[in-house]
Amino acid sequence: MIRAPVRSTPPIPTRSTVPVDPSTQGWQPHPQYAPRPPVNGLSIASLVLGIVCCLPPLGLVLGLISLSQIKKKGERGKGMAVAGTVLSSLSTALLAVALATGGIGEAWDGFKEGMDKASRSRSTLDLRKGDCFNLPGSGAVERETTDVEVVDCASEHEAEVAGGFKVRGYETYPGESRLDSLADTRCQEVNDGYAMDPWAVPKGTEMYYYLPTKESWRLGDKIVTCAFVIDGGVVQGSVRRDAKSLDDHQLVYLKAESAIASTEYAVPEEDFADNAEGYRDWARQTSVALAEQAGVLRGHSWPGAAAGPAEERAKEYERARVHWDKAARAQDEDAFWTHSYDGQDTLERTTEISVRGPLGLEATPPADETDETDAPVDESGGPAEETGVPAEETGA
Repeated sequence: MIRAPVRSTPPIPTRSTVPVDPSTQGWQPHPQYAPRPPVNGLSIASLVLGIVCCLPPLGLVLGLISLSQIKKKGERGKGMAVAGTVLSSLSTALLAVALATGGIGEAWDGFKEGMDKASRSRSTLDLRKGDCFNLPGSGAVERETTDVEVVDCASEHEAEVAGGFKVRGYETYPGESRLDSLADTRCQEVNDGYAMDPWAVPKGTEMYYYLPTKESWRLGDKIVTCAFVIDGGVVQGSVRRDAKSLDDHQLVYLKAESAIASTEYAVPEEDFADNAEGYRDWARQTSVALAEQAGVLRGHSWPGAAAGPAEERAKEYERARVHWDKAARAQDEDAFWTHSYDGQDTLERTTEISVRGPLGLEATPPADETDETDAPVDESGGPAEETGVPAEETGA
């Protein structure tokens, strides 16, 4: 057998781990690059101020300083410094023109007015008792509104919140017509309690309210907000004359007058011929109210100047009661209305004015009242009915 020759393996060279001085080699080491110069900070500040137009003179000054520093120190940022200087120069020129022409003042006034108006805007869900507000645009009284402008009651305004009540007894939304019916009745009571002096309510003031919508009801809104509104006009000052804002003398007198008026206005709905006994019962109730309130006026300790007129008013109540007693016994319609009108005419407007003056109440009768009774008349010839269910008043 012939054996193949064996080749010898040459030795594998190894890499030396001993460091070698580059100077002993045949080439020189590669030179290192110098570090880049820093960016001038003032150039950045100048550019930012120039872009945002904030303090333009400062941006101009910083730009000029940064250009000087860049030239001396060799720093970067010359382009930013130039741009900042140019933009700040333009802003400074515009500012000078605005100051000279008064344009900046007008712009600032417009800005403040816009901010003030935005801060006064409030959702109708957030209106509170005593808030005075303006409606958004013409015709807003007749359309659904979500936001109004709340203003100081001393300034001109279109409406004022008297309070509100919470709708109870309905798990699901009862519908707008049902809520309307509730509001018509109960907001009258809320408004009467808020403005207890009808003479202090301006002519043309009407009852107004905001109802929960189907959407807001789902979110838990069950509050009806009651208010006074001047449709197409404005008023100044508040109509608020409630138990918290009146003194004891004013409160006693206004409650007495209100009790008489409420009873007189509670006339039956039917014609006299269809409900003669109902009319006679109404006359008896009016007579009782007059007797009770005469006693209230006499039993109160009035301040000096009001004592005499208050006593005279009590006497008028008693004289009026005599006529209402006759109406309660009348057997025919003509006699009934003769005696009831005599009872109303016995209450003199001049006596009421003489009581109001010393008490510090409004002493000028409402402009739309031209007779002594002030009672609206229905088709049957008697005073029209005005009813109201006691409302659960809330802070709305």
